[in-house]
Amino acid sequence: MKKIALSILLSGISLFSVFCHSKTIMLVLGSADPKVLDERIQIALRLYKIQTFDDIIVSGGCAAHGSTICEASRMFDQMKASGIPPEIIHKEENAKTTVQNYIFSRVLENESGERIMQPGDTVFVVSNHWHAVSVAARLQKYDGVVARFFIEGSQQPKETDKLDYVNILNGEIDNEKFIAKGTWLTPDAVWSKNDSIYYLIGTLLYVSNPDNTSYSVKKLSLEMDVLKSLELEKDLHFIDDGKQWVIWDGAKLQTLDKSSGRKGAPFDWHELLRNAPESWKHSMNTGFIQEGSLYLFSDSKLLIAKKKGKYYDFVTESSADQYFKSWPFGWGKSNVNAASIDQQTKEIQLYRNMEVLSLDLKKRTVKQVKPLRLKWVNY
Repeated sequence: MKKIALSILLSGISLFSVFCHSKTIMLVLGSADPKVLDERIQIALRLYKIQTFDDIIVSGGCAAHGSTICEASRMFDQMKASGIPPEIIHKEENAKTTVQNYIFSRVLENESGERIMQPGDTVFVVSNHWHAVSVAARLQKYDGVVARFFIEGSQQPKETDKLDYVNILNGEIDNEKFIAKGTWLTPDAVWSKNDSIYYLIGTLLYVSNPDNTSYSVKKLSLEMDVLKSLELEKDLHFIDDGKQWVIWDGAKLQTLDKSSGRKGAPFDWHELLRNAPESWKHSMNTGFIQEGSLYLFSDSKLLIAKKKGKYYDFVTESSADQYFKSWPFGWGKSNVNAASIDQQTKEIQLYRNMEVLSLDLKKRTVKQVKPLRLKWVNY
């Protein structure tokens, strides 16, 4: 009787999706517990048999809560082995919390650089736990999708659980602030000026003193600063070149002087990088230029190019975990969100999920990884 009722319910949802929306997406929430994760994979596979999906997002990073698994990769491999076409499965490999499942999945892009979730799409959030309700509710309220939750299992919240899943939806109505806090300060760009360290996060500017004892957060539109001339509503990617950035907005590149804020004339991707795989135009997250070499990072790859005249010529494509010794497991294969070069020490630092990593380029090794100990303040 329960199976019949479930079948009727899903049939109704399926018909609603087909007639009202052009695309249907499954979002599977990961877990650091292998047994829990495998259970969620099986739930997703059962749903896939009775519902047609255009895309599937598997969300979960590496080493969350000290685990020894990469959640998205494990989900991808098992789904592929079960017969789901790999081209419709997209790995979101940053998330280490339920909030981050929401934050990073909502903006995940396909190989063409287009967001997988679009307003008007139907999104099924899949789990064996009731946190799927909160993620579905936030997607529907703030991202313009028709969200459904699909939950099986008997997992119950523990008395020691500190996370209030209802608070995920109702605790913060400013979605930009919710996203910024939930990423644990994952910056898009980092720079220093006048004894302050600046972290750009979307359209927010976080400012800290070198000792991390004084903080401020403000809307960049209210800040007369070096980035005031940028269109921050666009998805910008920063390549640090010491005294300036080379900024990619998905269509054009442009240089920006860190001190004066002076912008250069827009130019094409191939005027910077030649002979590289075309996919890098859509997959590049960040990068840096040092000693005549260009290093670019995507979610899973590292690109290296050498300067030749006024261009950089493609040399090799690898992954950070293969190229740099002691690359931390929790950072995946190359998963970097921002890169910065200290103008005085020339030290290269990489940022993601409230951590900062220092590189030794000559030795091709990771010098250290440490927490980015910053606090959020009201603004």
